[in-house]
Amino acid sequence: MTDADPRSGALTVTLADERVDLLPGRALWWPATRTVFVADVHLGKAASFRAMGQPVPSGTTRDNLDRLSALIDALGAARLAVLGDFLHAAAAQQPLVLDPAHHWRERHADVSCLLIRGNHDSRAGDPPPSLRFEIVDEPHPMGPFAACHHPRRVADAYVLAGHLHPAMTLRGRAHEHHRLPCFCESEGLMILPAFGAFTGTTLAGLPEGSRCHAIGGGRVWSERR
Repeated sequence: MTDADPRSGALTVTLADERVDLLPGRALWWPATRTVFVADVHLGKAASFRAMGQPVPSGTTRDNLDRLSALIDALGAARLAVLGDFLHAAAAQQPLVLDPAHHWRERHADVSCLLIRGNHDSRAGDPPPSLRFEIVDEPHPMGPFAACHHPRRVADAYVLAGHLHPAMTLRGRAHEHHRLPCFCESEGLMILPAFGAFTGTTLAGLPEGSRCHAIGGGRVWSERR
């Protein structure tokens, strides 16, 4: 373990009779199988925008990969499951994005990597075979869970999904407000926050009656009911 324990500030919940940790690092940890789940990494999004002449920040690919490495190393993860949208667009299939991704993969050569195809993966194309991802379509069974990209219901399984980049708004007494990424929980479904930098968030389209677990101040906060 490194000094920075990603489980510090985590919220432990039980889903489908399995203990999981909702991590402030925008990931879900399933300790019984040493699996870390992330959604919506969107590698190469900033590069795609720059290719269109948009003045956006550089360095987001390395930041995303460094944060993935920190999670894998500190948790001792044996498996990484990406719930869709690993690459942002076809423009991500270039050395500027793939070279650091290959260096990252070499660093974690013993980790099993799984990608559940998302809508952006369909447009970007699968990661190259040299990155050694198992690539599957949704829903993908993983014990009591169904790994998906799009939030949906799957009979006899608890769904872990992404796609929506969920957020919630905190409001103060002085009418100030602040938007925070969150985990969004509803019956039989947990929607993970977007892992990637430069991805944005949304308040729209979340399941009716869902419960949000906001990420802020190095902690995951459970919404009061």
